[in-house]
Amino acid sequence: QIADERFLVFINDMLSSGQIPDLFTREEYDAILGSVRNQAKAAGYTDDREGLFTFFIDKVRKNLHFILCHSPVGDDFRIRGRKFPALISCMVVDEFMAWPRDALDGVARRFLIDLVASKNLPDENTLAAVAGNMAEVHISIDEANRKFLMEERRYNYTTPKSFLELITFYISMLTKKQSYVASNCERLERGLAIMEQVQSKVEGLKEDLKITMIQVEEKKAATAVLIDQVSKAQAIAEDEKAVANEEEAKTTLLANNAAALQAEADGELKEAMPAMEAAGEAVNCLDKNSIGELKSLGKPPVECIDVCAACAFLLKNEKKKIDWKAAQKMMSNPNAFIDEVKAFNANVIPDATLKEVDQLLALPFFNYETMKSKSSAAANLANWIINCVKYHKIYVKVAPLMAKVEEATQTKSEAEEALAVVKKRVADIEEECARLAEKLDGAVREKERVEQQAAQCLSKLELAERLVNGLADEYQRWTGSVKELKALQQMLIGNCLLSSAFVGYISPFSMKLRAELWKTVWTNDIAERGIPVTKGIDPLKVLATEADIAGWQNEGLPSDRISVENAAVVTSCSRWPLMIDPQLQGVKWIKQRLGEDLSILQFTMNSWLQKVIFSIQMGGQLLIEAVGQEIDPILEPVLSRAVIKRGRNAAIIKIAGEEIDYDSNFQLYLQSKLPNPHYRPEIAAQCTIINFIVTPEGLEDQILAMVVNVEKPELEQDKQELVRKQNEYKVTLSQLEDDLLSQLSAADPSTILDNLPLIEGLEKTKATSKEIAVQVAQAQITEVEINTSRELYRPVAAEGSMLFFLIIQLCFIEHMYQYSLESFVSFLYKAIDRTEATDDLAERSKRLISMIRMTIFRWVNRGLFEDHKLIFCAMLTFKLFAQNRLVGEDYNAAYFNFLLRAPFVVGAENPLEDWLPNKNWGLVLKLSELEGFENFTTNMEKDAPSRFKEWFNELTPEDAKLPLDWKRLDQVPFQKLMVLRCLRPDRMCGALAEWIRNILPNGRDYMDCDGSSSFRQILQNSFEDSTSTTPIFFILSPGADPVKEVEAMGKSLIGLQLGSNYWNVAMGQGQDVIAMAKLDIGHREGHWVMLQNIHLMPKWCVELEKKLDIFAVENSHPNFRVFLSADPSNGIPIGILERSIKLTNEPPQGMLANLRRSFALFSKEDFEDRDTKVKAILFALCHFHSLMLERKKFGPMGYNMKYPFSSGDLRDSAQVLYNYLEGSTSVKIPWDDLRYIFGEIMYGGHIVDDWDRRMCEKYLLYFMRDELLDEIEMVPYADGKLSWLSPQPGPHERYLEHIETMPAESPLFFGMHPNAEINFRTVQCDRTFDTLVMLIGGSGGSSSDDDAAMSPMVIAENTCSEILEEVLEKKFATDDTARNLSDEEKGPYQFVFLQECEYMNGLVFEMVRGLQELQLGFKGELTMSEVMEDLAHSLYSEKLPTWWVKLGFASTRPLKSWRVNLQDRCAQLDDWIAEPLNIPKVVDISRLFNPQSFLTAIKQLTCQSQKLELDKLQVFTEVTKRDAKQVDAESKEGAFVTGMFLEGARWDSTSNSLEDSRPKEMFTAMPVITCKAGLQSEKQDKNVYMCPTYCVPTRRPYFVFTAQLRTKAPPDKWVLAGVAMILDIGGA
Repeated sequence: QIADERFLVFINDMLSSGQIPDLFTREEYDAILGSVRNQAKAAGYTDDREGLFTFFIDKVRKNLHFILCHSPVGDDFRIRGRKFPALISCMVVDEFMAWPRDALDGVARRFLIDLVASKNLPDENTLAAVAGNMAEVHISIDEANRKFLMEERRYNYTTPKSFLELITFYISMLTKKQSYVASNCERLERGLAIMEQVQSKVEGLKEDLKITMIQVEEKKAATAVLIDQVSKAQAIAEDEKAVANEEEAKTTLLANNAAALQAEADGELKEAMPAMEAAGEAVNCLDKNSIGELKSLGKPPVECIDVCAACAFLLKNEKKKIDWKAAQKMMSNPNAFIDEVKAFNANVIPDATLKEVDQLLALPFFNYETMKSKSSAAANLANWIINCVKYHKIYVKVAPLMAKVEEATQTKSEAEEALAVVKKRVADIEEECARLAEKLDGAVREKERVEQQAAQCLSKLELAERLVNGLADEYQRWTGSVKELKALQQMLIGNCLLSSAFVGYISPFSMKLRAELWKTVWTNDIAERGIPVTKGIDPLKVLATEADIAGWQNEGLPSDRISVENAAVVTSCSRWPLMIDPQLQGVKWIKQRLGEDLSILQFTMNSWLQKVIFSIQMGGQLLIEAVGQEIDPILEPVLSRAVIKRGRNAAIIKIAGEEIDYDSNFQLYLQSKLPNPHYRPEIAAQCTIINFIVTPEGLEDQILAMVVNVEKPELEQDKQELVRKQNEYKVTLSQLEDDLLSQLSAADPSTILDNLPLIEGLEKTKATSKEIAVQVAQAQITEVEINTSRELYRPVAAEGSMLFFLIIQLCFIEHMYQYSLESFVSFLYKAIDRTEATDDLAERSKRLISMIRMTIFRWVNRGLFEDHKLIFCAMLTFKLFAQNRLVGEDYNAAYFNFLLRAPFVVGAENPLEDWLPNKNWGLVLKLSELEGFENFTTNMEKDAPSRFKEWFNELTPEDAKLPLDWKRLDQVPFQKLMVLRCLRPDRMCGALAEWIRNILPNGRDYMDCDGSSSFRQILQNSFEDSTSTTPIFFILSPGADPVKEVEAMGKSLIGLQLGSNYWNVAMGQGQDVIAMAKLDIGHREGHWVMLQNIHLMPKWCVELEKKLDIFAVENSHPNFRVFLSADPSNGIPIGILERSIKLTNEPPQGMLANLRRSFALFSKEDFEDRDTKVKAILFALCHFHSLMLERKKFGPMGYNMKYPFSSGDLRDSAQVLYNYLEGSTSVKIPWDDLRYIFGEIMYGGHIVDDWDRRMCEKYLLYFMRDELLDEIEMVPYADGKLSWLSPQPGPHERYLEHIETMPAESPLFFGMHPNAEINFRTVQCDRTFDTLVMLIGGSGGSSSDDDAAMSPMVIAENTCSEILEEVLEKKFATDDTARNLSDEEKGPYQFVFLQECEYMNGLVFEMVRGLQELQLGFKGELTMSEVMEDLAHSLYSEKLPTWWVKLGFASTRPLKSWRVNLQDRCAQLDDWIAEPLNIPKVVDISRLFNPQSFLTAIKQLTCQSQKLELDKLQVFTEVTKRDAKQVDAESKEGAFVTGMFLEGARWDSTSNSLEDSRPKEMFTAMPVITCKAGLQSEKQDKNVYMCPTYCVPTRRPYFVFTAQLRTKAPPDKWVLAGVAMILDIGGA
């Protein structure tokens, strides 16, 4: 794994030189040299450091082998090979191509051959068919992958490993299934055989029963005689027994008396026993050594002598105290002495002895503790003596009592002897009774045996009949099952084949492609090859039973088909399942399925690798959540199951270089939240990728449950309980039937009728089965009733599902548009809560649909950029339209596809080319192919071309009726949109918006959503929807600053104070720690935290997501709020975006929407308090602000640069206005001051370009004047084409009403010609519909078949050859020309043209060099560098290569047009260089690299001729009435120039002045212009427009000079119209 590109530096060094510089430390270096010294000497190398190291390197080069593997996907290998040449030049590149069909077939045959030998496959022909089908399945996935990418924009890869897995899985599955079927068949046959045997036994049992009943009667009579004899003998025994009982009572009394005395004596002795036991313990502590040690004391302590003397008194009955020698003698034999001590009888101690001993015991030292310090033996002897004496004294008191006990015991013994005689007599009598009783028992037993035999026979008969009758249904069903199973044994060959392919390949695909693959492609191929297969087989039925599926659904699996398929794959696949699960449906099921046995982690967690290792070692279940597109390389061995066997059972796996134990029970699940991840083929080979993305049908069912749960909770509870029970019933029935068969087939046929528990169990199973079957039937009836009630809410659920699948497509437009199912559901519930109540369910359903649609739309719409809002609204409308849920028009798929894709005929002759572009005519031809439009082409071309031209030139053709009968299309607006798409695509977006307003219920609320609300109001509304776990995310646009709005809202809601309950962190280097600290504080204390520009720290954003996850688990303070802001960036994690409420603060599109938003910035209360003058000026200021915002849409005609104007500029300008006018006593308004502050400071502060500043100034000059206070035309210089007067001063409502009277938007509002919007609106239309095609489906217009057939590289190679042929010989001999001209002849013009030739030479040289290099690269003679690849890509895509742009002239042309223009420029230079002294009569300055230099040359000649200063001169222009061909001589003063085009207006040669453009005429060519130099003048002619001139239509930064053009209209009109002259208009 090349996890870091820096690895390749070392690999490259190793490959190229065999060593890596500075790889070894000095110590390692010395060790290596020492280890190879002897070998080096033997090989003839010098014994120095250099020689030894050379030997080492040579050995490494010889023995070290490198194998590098690169993925075939992506550009990594190509780029690395270019950066690190040794990867190519020092290695053999071996490219592994996809396995061909023959190889696939051969591999399959090789692995499957054993199945023929084991009879799993019947013969070689079947083997060949199966192998062929496997190859076909594998190859079919390549085509499916292409479709998947084209239709779904999702990548999937197939590798040989997938094919090998298919084979392995098939072998395993077929073997198991066939074995299972054989086992089942055997069990069924065994069960059937047992039932047949039981049936045959029934008659025999009946005969046996008759014989047995006769024997029972005989035995009954014999038993009655014996009963009489036994009764008499028992009466005699009872009399004798009574006598014995009297004697026994007397004896018992004596025994009790003796026992009482014994107890009393024992109680007395009990006190003495501890002393005796203590004495015994003391003796036990004595041993030979301790006695020997005491005896050996030469001079023992006095205390020891006294202890020994006391001992002698007791043991020897000494009369006097002995000395130490006598004591030693007494202990001469330690063992004998110890035995004597142990044997001492403490009961008998003479009184004299006791008296002597007592005297010694009275001594203070005579205790164990004191003696212990003298001698351990003496201490133990002392302890013995003390306790013996203590015992004796107690015993002496008890002795008389013991005598009484002995006497009582003697009396008792005599009584017992007498009793024994009596009992002996009783026993003899009882023995006789017992003999008779035994005889009786035998007879009874015999009778009972016979009766039992009869009962058993009867029972067997009954059981047999119960068994036969009870299982009659099973007998028939099992008989049929046996036949089916025997047939299935062969059919499993095809069934398992289809199912194996299903598990191995199907899971990444969508529902449509899955069905197409297995239902059509694979099933048909199996049938064609004659492989046995069950007709109409569903692989799902092979992989899982109904009980399995019911169990999964009880565990939380959605019930839709694709979810069940996914679950079947998860539980069956042999590779680790990797679930693409953005809505968390699959992971929720896995968690509920495995419960506490499942370990869960994410790669963002600390110590995640240790948790993985622990799970592997313990054989646990592990789920790794939120996997990205790349999986950490350290898990490569786990993913590829690189397990190494050790011994018989042990296995290990290497992770991070360490060997760890591998438990075979380990199971890994991976889950990705990414909606469309692009996994490498390696991951696809290691994991089974499972597409768990929620389906519309599945989501619809889930939403239905949610809606019903809120609306009718008891109904949904009944439904869920019913579903749960039904699933349990299915599982239970399956288990019961399995148990029934298992018990029966496992029974012994010979003893089955004796096995009552078995039969009762079978009956119970059967009864339960019948009971459940009844409950299932009842549940099905109940389900129908519940579903009927629930279905009333089905349209609501369908609406919710449709909306969710709309919004999750938005991420294809912009990464920031991410929405989770969880967030969607939360707003769904909000919508339900907000819906007006009603008892009418049908009406309630309609209201729910309307509210849900609006709530979800508003939530999403607020987070979209303005360019995308129409797209979203159109997606919604088109979806409803396609479902025929809109009233007014019927959906026609062909019409819809035409509107969406706009296909056109290429290369057709255009009979209307004088006014209709060729592409539009191609569209019309395609339109006429549709039903209902067959005559449209004829009507346009022949019947009424002039009337169609008039309609074509209308300012708002969507509002005008079409000619002829086509005016009927006003009744079917969608069809009129199709005509607009063909003829006037520039009006398409506006017309589409209007169509949506009219056809969508409450369409205006959708198209103008939040249009009348200020950003503050929108923020306030969104804040109400936020929670402590739902951040508000501001997607930034230029000029947007949401911080002020957040702070203002916070102050009004919670008294927000920075540093107290509010933290604002602008992200950047080092701010991550601060941000985390503030988040922790806010989480605990309930503060607000604002994190700005988080896109600047994309890596930290992952930590932020992790932190927010932790907060969600820990339950933050309810007042805690997080506000995030960022520019659009792919680096922001999807998890953050999904959980957030997203808001944009971009000005809305359109003058009306902008004016609404601008005016909404001022509250009604504040506005009403203002003076009438202030109100009028404030309204004009709002209008001016809207103009400044919206003007940017006109591109370069609107502004030379883009400026971040925002509502803050309007707010600040209004504040200045208040400050100036409020409280002022002056009657006259200081217009100059206001214009200066607004135009130069507030708005002008943003403006950099002088021409843009001039435009801003002219707007203010028009609006900010006294007429505004009465009534002023708000449409400047419209000349009556459009009118909208300012409102009379009045209340707030009057202004709002007046805003709504604004006419349809037109460039005239901006003082521009209607043509100004054609380009940008056409581009907007194309962009909008291209996006819709991408999201909804379809493809673009026609393209050339030749281009489609050729690969990009072939096209690039052909283009390279063509261009090289064009420019190879182009070179201008500037050096020769310069040498041939004398200094006097070299004038300013000559220098200009020489400079132009130098520029051209430099450009051509670079072109030739680059193209020749590229040709060598195409031939393989030169390694393709990055620069060469970029050049080839540019040639293919018809773009200018980077270096050509840098060295070339300003141009916006595509490559083909640029090449033509290059030839024209070269032609002009060829004409000049042929006669360098004569400049052309008319110079085409649009063909110069630097046209300013030519104009400077004109000024230089004037300086020389009139002796003026160059910096005081300027170029003056005078437009002639001639074109270049009509000029036959040079200009007497200055020079004639051409090559200029007027944009935004036209030049009228008759009146020799500027006039409005003609419709659809974007540029007009200017006649020849005389350019001459003159002194600058501060005086401005009111009839002259100072017209900026630019090289290209993009204008800035390619400004050339200012031309003077005559005008009858005020020059300000042309300033606002953005009129300019362009030198090279490109393809326009």
